[in-house]
Amino acid sequence: MINKIKELWADSTNRKVIILFIGVVILLIISLFFQQNRMEQQMQLKVQFIEQKNMLRDELDDLIDEHDDLLDEYGDLNEQLSEKDISIRYLANIDSLLVLNEVLVLEKDSVVKVNKDINWKNYKLNKQNKKLSDKVSKGSVLEVFGVEVETIRYRSTGRELATKFAKKVQKIRTCFSISANQISDAEIKTIYLQIVDGGGELVLGTDTLTTLVADSIYSCTSSAEFEYKNIEMTHCFEWERVQVLSPGIYQINLIIDGGIAAQTNFKLR
Repeated sequence: MINKIKELWADSTNRKVIILFIGVVILLIISLFFQQNRMEQQMQLKVQFIEQKNMLRDELDDLIDEHDDLLDEYGDLNEQLSEKDISIRYLANIDSLLVLNEVLVLEKDSVVKVNKDINWKNYKLNKQNKKLSDKVSKGSVLEVFGVEVETIRYRSTGRELATKFAKKVQKIRTCFSISANQISDAEIKTIYLQIVDGGGELVLGTDTLTTLVADSIYSCTSSAEFEYKNIEMTHCFEWERVQVLSPGIYQINLIIDGGIAAQTNFKLR
């Protein structure tokens, strides 16, 4: 296995592909990091705006309270102060309120502009991140190759024999190879089997199986699970027929990770 990896690394094409995939992942991580920082800055600006707004609102409330106090004071001290003096103080406080209102409007406009700039930058970052995610998703698709199909019948002793006669087929064994892929998740994978007859009809099994391919629901004949460890491997699974098959050319479709990974045909007499 180590020698095989060395051979793959020695191949300049494979080495470029591996470096490209690593670069894409690094770019995605950096982009997500900068996006998080920008979102934190936006939140800090919003918090700062709310704090300033509350502070100015408190000052405005204080001025309003002071204005109310002045009115009360005017009633109590009407005999002591002249009407002119009270009018001057009243107008001075009104001017202060107008100035504070203008400051609030200017600061609000400034914060709105900053938020628009941040939203636009976030929009562009989201588009870039989606492109990077699409590239990584495409690179993580597993390659299925070397598909081989065996049509089998049983003797009375239980021994298996290969057969090409449709009415004798009791079991279909499908074997395939899966390429190594370091980007794809190492996990239990499910592969779905479609057997389609010459008339384009799906050959049904004992269970009704469906899977999603490009946002469309596909009915399937059978399915199997296998453990994928990011290395090249082979896997086989078998399907016991329910109804007697008819002569003709059949198509095998193998579906994995939401895509048709391989196709092949076999003929029965």
